[in-house]
Amino acid sequence: EHGGAMKSFIDEVLDDTAVQFVRSEQRQVSTEHIAMKSNVTVVTGNTFQSLVMEREEEHTMLLMKQSTCGHCKRFSIFWNEFQTIIQALNWSSVINVCKIDVSKNDVPHPQIDALDLPSVYYFPAGSKETPIEMTPKYDKDSIDAQYQYDEGLSWVTSGYDVVEWMMKQGKLDLELLISLDANKANSIEEDKQYNKHN
Repeated sequence: EHGGAMKSFIDEVLDDTAVQFVRSEQRQVSTEHIAMKSNVTVVTGNTFQSLVMEREEEHTMLLMKQSTCGHCKRFSIFWNEFQTIIQALNWSSVINVCKIDVSKNDVPHPQIDALDLPSVYYFPAGSKETPIEMTPKYDKDSIDAQYQYDEGLSWVTSGYDVVEWMMKQGKLDLELLISLDANKANSIEEDKQYNKHN
């Protein structure tokens, strides 16, 4: 038969069975070790599907960064604080905080554009196909609009800004989050009582 590998490739593309190449960093360390550093889940090109897209019931916040980017290093401080807040409020079962180094990994999603770094995308539970980009805050009618836009995510000055932005998207079940925080508070109180009597 004529065409060989090229014909097979064209047939796979036309049949929609071709496998997309995804650039992916190979992780040599265990996820337990990664979690101990900052408790932010490290995503690679190969794990994007399982850690972000397949977790339909979880809200996922994904930081796209580059290891040599100064703005990304500054933003990582707020990102780690954001993860600490999520843990302190007992929301980790509902909100997954992730990061990916886009200099070493592709993000295989058609609506993701990581040209400006750092970039943050929110993948709401139940609608992972339509992520929401955390965009710069700027007044489009201002004479400084281009400057304000170019400042990117510099309006984020703490992890609380990320929590507030996420809540304003209107996708979170706030009653569930309040109950999770209340459950943790009750659990802490029970532990205190137990420790007093033993």
